Amino acid sequence: MFVFWWSATLASRLLTDRFVFEGLAASARSVESVLEFDSPTPGIRLGNYRLDPAYERPASGHYFVVRTQDGTLSSRSAWEQHFQVPLLAAGEQRLMRGTGIAGEPMLFWYGGYSRQGQLFTIAVAKDISAMKNKLQVFQWFSASIALVLLLALLGVQRLIVKRSVDKLDTIRRDMKRLEHGKAVALSEDVPAEVLPLVREFNRMLRRYDQRLRQSRNAVGNLAHSLKGPLNLLLRETESIPAEQHDQAVIAQNAEAIRQLIESELKRARLAGRGTVGQRFDVDAELPALIGLLEQVYSDKSVDVRYNIGPGVELVHDRQDMLELIGNLLDNAVKWSRSVVIVNLRSARGILIDVEDDGPGCSPEELGRLTQRGVRLDESVAGHGLGLSIVKDIVDMYEGRLELVASTRLGGLRATVFLPARSRSAD
Repeated sequence: MFVFWWSATLASRLLTDRFVFEGLAASARSVESVLEFDSPTPGIRLGNYRLDPAYERPASGHYFVVRTQDGTLSSRSAWEQHFQVPLLAAGEQRLMRGTGIAGEPMLFWYGGYSRQGQLFTIAVAKDISAMKNKLQVFQWFSASIALVLLLALLGVQRLIVKRSVDKLDTIRRDMKRLEHGKAVALSEDVPAEVLPLVREFNRMLRRYDQRLRQSRNAVGNLAHSLKGPLNLLLRETESIPAEQHDQAVIAQNAEAIRQLIESELKRARLAGRGTVGQRFDVDAELPALIGLLEQVYSDKSVDVRYNIGPGVELVHDRQDMLELIGNLLDNAVKWSRSVVIVNLRSARGILIDVEDDGPGCSPEELGRLTQRGVRLDESVAGHGLGLSIVKDIVDMYEGRLELVASTRLGGLRATVFLPARSRSAD
């Protein structure tokens, strides 16, 4: 606002000065047109032409002085003024500010002329006291406008800040509602500056909710799987048929329980301890995952080959990808004879192919593999619980899971497509 006021006052003063100087130049041309030179004796006088009557009134505020090498010729209005008029060369001009005899502000225009071999200078002056007073009024007016605009801008700014802070209070209230279980996400009706933070927070909330559902499903899977073998154990221990038969049944069901527990522990090892929201580094994580499975199945000699295509980047949660790829590899290595092939490539998203040379599955069994009720010991090919977990993660990312027979290796081929962006990833 200060710059606005300063610019307005400076522009008004410069425009006023220019207007006055142009008028003084025109007056100087009028004076020059009525000048007459005496000859043969040097001298200068005004002709019979009439000039502006203001030049005839003393102290009128309009003055002119003509200076030659021999003397000066002044308007009647300038008789009481004492102007210092330099002798200028023909064509030379000067513009000056100064004061009159009473200290009044004045503008001066000087111009050099030549006629009949004589050099002379015409000085034209004007009292600008009235204009200066009007300029001061304009300056005060512009200062008032600038002050009003400043107060208005401060008021609007205060209103905007207050409304923005009120929306931040909405975030605080939403967080209290989250704490008490009355909301599932923060409102996105917030200032644009904090909207990315709120969206990221909501994404993390969705991720925690998905984690909770996965954990509940895993606990349900484990409880459902353990229920049947334990019931059999209880019935066998209560009945008294052949003792050797009882021991075999108990051992068989205990082994089933052990395998199920090992499966859940293996899943936990595959998921690792990555923080929520951390991205999956394909080049670093996939070889480490394969090495872990080779240690788990150290009793088998399985050649796990992998190929990562150009531009492959899994912009998804690290734990989800560890579980997804880990379960696919775990099933493949577990049921393979000697070879497992993994391919990752980019195709408007990510395609993950895992093939093994195991016994494979019939078409009827392929349709049952991803069902939650199908367990490892219930599936002929053994691709039950792990693939149901894979299907949950794929559905969460709005992807696709396809299970078919591998034409290259003869076993099972699992193909997963994950879109580049999804609501879960966002």
